[in-house]
Amino acid sequence: MTKSEFYKVAMESVGPAEKLIGMVPADKLDWKPGPTFMSLGQVVCHLSDGLGGGFEMLLSGKWPSMEEMEVGMKLENMPSCGVQDALDKLEKDKKILRTALDSISEADFTNRVVSVPWGWKAKLEILGVSFLGHLNNHKMQLFTYLKLLGLPVNTQTLYGA
Repeated sequence: MTKSEFYKVAMESVGPAEKLIGMVPADKLDWKPGPTFMSLGQVVCHLSDGLGGGFEMLLSGKWPSMEEMEVGMKLENMPSCGVQDALDKLEKDKKILRTALDSISEADFTNRVVSVPWGWKAKLEILGVSFLGHLNNHKMQLFTYLKLLGLPVNTQTLYGA
């Protein structure tokens, strides 16, 4: 896979994520399906900045400490944001991803081995695909939340732009 192909695939996932975020009712940001789940506002906030920012950290090797990450990922500490803030963050994240990809060669993208604090070590391309999977998992989470709220989502909403 080339950098351009990766970016194209990433944007094919981000487009529907933007549409789903835009469907979130402002009065439902605190809603969650149960006490151990993220709220809708937490989901859209988390979904909106993990791909480009994560890819940037893969390149730099500069990560929060494991302790900071563990504290930050506790449900009560996860930030929440509104629809427009999430869309703005996602737009910024797309630009960060584009800049990060532009800063490396094709050879670096396909061959450079990088690691993450939780123990994974792999080629940049492979971890990039894994980060894209993370985005898609949270996109599906948002889709499910919207479906549970009775909003008109379907396969086209989830996969189409």
